[in-house]
Amino acid sequence: MHMDVTNQIKDIGLFQGVSSEKIRLLAAQAIYKKFKPGEMVIGETDPIRSFYVVISGQLKLYRSSAEGKEQTLQLLGPGDPFGLCTAFATDSFPASAMAIEDAAVLLIPGTIMESIARQEPALLFNIIQILSQRLKDSMTLIESLALKEIPGRLASFLRHSLPRDSSDKKTAVKLTISQRELAKILGATPEALSRALRKMAKEGILSTSGRIITILDHKALEQLAEGE
Repeated sequence: MHMDVTNQIKDIGLFQGVSSEKIRLLAAQAIYKKFKPGEMVIGETDPIRSFYVVISGQLKLYRSSAEGKEQTLQLLGPGDPFGLCTAFATDSFPASAMAIEDAAVLLIPGTIMESIARQEPALLFNIIQILSQRLKDSMTLIESLALKEIPGRLASFLRHSLPRDSSDKKTAVKLTISQRELAKILGATPEALSRALRKMAKEGILSTSGRIITILDHKALEQLAEGE
């Protein structure tokens, strides 16, 4: 399993530039865990100082209110790390992480990460890059939830999901999550999301078929995403 884990993590962006010797050390200390859909990986108040890397499947990071309302903060797929703050600083995790399909996760003790980060500047640089991108994504999410109606939030999400070269032709976006899970990302009820999809379909902006959303009018989508 040790050699298998080494092969699985050596090509992950987080570990680019880190020596093979240190990657083998990380793999030797790591714990490999599997999770079923709906199974909790870590809770908001769990006192864990570990670093996590998704090896396969998909997870969601989310917060829940006392009333049970859930806001999905981020989707995580293969190669995505999480728990950077618990590995280096805080005692509890600031969100919950749950598997939304069969998933495998690698747990690396925070002490091991700290020790290797002191010797491998590339690891620290990679972590800073990841945290910077996460901060940018969080700011975009806050702006969307605070300033946009649900169709605008949906348009922003779809625009972010589109390939870069898809500005003037029909483009299909295949959701990796259910519409119910998408509603939790957008801060909407499933019913409100359905209404937004119907409205945008009626206006000729998109069409839907199961988890496939086809963008028909890129300019209109862009205007909606920008709040125009």
